[in-house]
Amino acid sequence: MFGYIRPFIPELKVRDKELYQAYYCGLCRALAKYGVTSRLTLTYDATFAAILLSSALGAEPELVPHGCPAHPVRGRIPTVKPDGVLDYCAAVSVMLAKHKLLDDSRDGRPFRRAGVPFIAAGIRRAERKYPEAARILEDGMADLGRLEKEKEADPDRAPLLFGGMLGALFAACPGIAPDTAPILTELGRKIGGFVYLADAWDDRIEDEKKGQYNVFVLSKPEAPREMCAAMLDMYINSAVLAYDLMILKLNKSLLDNVMYMGLGVRAAEVLRGEGKTKKRVKTKEDNA
Repeated sequence: MFGYIRPFIPELKVRDKELYQAYYCGLCRALAKYGVTSRLTLTYDATFAAILLSSALGAEPELVPHGCPAHPVRGRIPTVKPDGVLDYCAAVSVMLAKHKLLDDSRDGRPFRRAGVPFIAAGIRRAERKYPEAARILEDGMADLGRLEKEKEADPDRAPLLFGGMLGALFAACPGIAPDTAPILTELGRKIGGFVYLADAWDDRIEDEKKGQYNVFVLSKPEAPREMCAAMLDMYINSAVLAYDLMILKLNKSLLDNVMYMGLGVRAAEVLRGEGKTKKRVKTKEDNA
């Protein structure tokens, strides 16, 4: 994923900020099972997915003190002990990173392909362990590649296709109840659409120069910024509607912050041109 789904730190309770950090570090530890270099695929989006899926399953996190070799000064802090949900999110992150690198190499950045061998062992391990998620990603990215190759002008087709893939990945998490899966599918569909559009807006100038597919370049709207703002707002509102149907067993205040404030703040940053260049939201590891 791309790092667009984050909490709004200024309005986050201290307890929830520490819990978010604990999940972030726990996911990093889970990624280590797929190889040291797989930790480079750690994103805020995957952290959100881990918190959301843990909440849907009622998987109470086990917090253990843990130090980080990359941040020795901060000492040992509470970290979520890797469990089934974190392992699933780590595996999906590694598999998605493969497709992202290959997609970038096809989009005029050939050296990105060189990154695949460094996480190849982790990719194989992840694909063997979660074949359903691997199939969802393989089919979804292939469909998205065909759509982009055909220069689909409908600005909703690609975001919904990417979102549908994310929703299917949410629902495929082991242990998700049948009555929860449809809500997670719809929530992922709208969250994924938001992420795709935010990324497209950030990349539109570079994509136009390189002749690459971009919904904001191909559709050539008269007011592209207004169009992007309206679409992001639509996807956020639709995601919130799906989220409100969730029965969350824990972490609700943290997830509320992301859904009711974080998404809107990120949309505003993207529209101001701060989507990828803005300094990351600070967590404890940034202050170390």
